[in-house]
Amino acid sequence: MALRGLTLALLAAALPAAARADDVQLWTTMLAAGPITPGAGVQPMVHLEYQPRFGNDVSRMTQMIVRAGFGVRLAPDFTVLAGYHYQRNDPAPGVRSDEHRMWQQLLFPIHRDPERLILLTRLRLEQRSIVDAQDLGWRARAMLRLQLPMKGRGSAGPLLWSEALVPLNDTDWGQRRNTVQFRNFIGALVPISPRINLEAGYMAQIDRRPGADRINHVGNLLLSYRLGD
Repeated sequence: MALRGLTLALLAAALPAAARADDVQLWTTMLAAGPITPGAGVQPMVHLEYQPRFGNDVSRMTQMIVRAGFGVRLAPDFTVLAGYHYQRNDPAPGVRSDEHRMWQQLLFPIHRDPERLILLTRLRLEQRSIVDAQDLGWRARAMLRLQLPMKGRGSAGPLLWSEALVPLNDTDWGQRRNTVQFRNFIGALVPISPRINLEAGYMAQIDRRPGADRINHVGNLLLSYRLGD
């Protein structure tokens, strides 16, 4: 019953009572991450990510993200990272903005049984700047992620996660403290090889704004390569 309740909470948390369908999108991510030196204990690690996103009913690329980070792995599924993020926003022809972002992140397990269930949380703080704007936007993010390998360690199984993105200040380029975004995902994690995993499923991207909630329906694909041991 506890697991069923957690699953329902991940799927239903933050869904507005009445939300306007805004767009159908496809987000794709290629990720390489892991330790850069062999051995046990604390290890230096790297995080490299490329993420093209397709919107306007998946008709064109509307965002492109490059993210890089460095840090340490303290234990399996326990990492501390910091890095840089570049984002090009191109929501419509002739409408473009470029964002530069610094970020700091803590990932750690709440419950870790690789044979049955892994429950992780990821906390991230971002400092966002838009080219030709003046203000620095601060934003906090918190994710809860549930993995359920069906046939033991390293096997395929359901994957659910929910993330809240909370602006901490107002900016001259449009960030507002009273607008919170939620991303709720349901899908599967499928190992392709000992180092390569595919995550695929549906994500509801929900913007909660005063008087006008919006929801994007997103096909979400992530291909990850594990570095190190």
